[in-house]
Amino acid sequence: MRTKKIKYITVEEQFFESKEFLPQSLRNHIPRWFKDVETKYQQDNIGEQFIKRVPNVRSCPSFIEVFKDGIVLLAPTDIHISTNEANDVWSWRTPIQYFTKENIETVAFHTDDQMRTFLPKNSKTKVVFKLNLPYLVDIPKNYRIRVMPVPYQYNDDFSVCQGILDAKNQPQVNILFEYTSEKDEILIKQGTPLAVHIPYEVEEFKIENHFYNQKKHQHLRFGNTLKNLGRFHNSFLRNQKT
Repeated sequence: MRTKKIKYITVEEQFFESKEFLPQSLRNHIPRWFKDVETKYQQDNIGEQFIKRVPNVRSCPSFIEVFKDGIVLLAPTDIHISTNEANDVWSWRTPIQYFTKENIETVAFHTDDQMRTFLPKNSKTKVVFKLNLPYLVDIPKNYRIRVMPVPYQYNDDFSVCQGILDAKNQPQVNILFEYTSEKDEILIKQGTPLAVHIPYEVEEFKIENHFYNQKKHQHLRFGNTLKNLGRFHNSFLRNQKT
């Protein structure tokens, strides 16, 4: 199978030369708390001579696999967002311009009637703003990009609006944020993981619901049982002290 490519085209020289802040694999940005998860042990109930590792998030395939899929977008500079509550004016600043050759504003604030007015009362969103990044994205034919928050990066200041980027029609890379901080200003530091791009092929699925039939579904239900549960793997350590 040929490896498909997703290409990010940087439109400003100074940004392209700083490779560490360009779009990159999510594998490079596994959160520190996840890496620091400690292994706990307990005595196995089968026999006292066995010490069992307690399963945790670092041994769960669901958590492990999520970091293997996707491209992370980083803040190429510090980004300051603030409001003057007296006159309800929002403003932004970055140390340098993102666009010197085009008339594109780095940060654009949405009016409340575009989204915020319609949010539920328990929403913490104070304003919705768009960050335009100095990149274009090129993807294979019949592909789109799912824009997602960075997984398990806990943050009280902002959240990412999830959506679909149809890059063939609109290749400019931008991220939509909800400002959720209780503070009247936030500083997004350079290098902060902002959002994740997940390319996917556009396919149509038909949803069917079936009642379990032993003859048809026996293998689906039990086909991998022994592969998953029939070995000790590394969770059983004989005679190891805790």
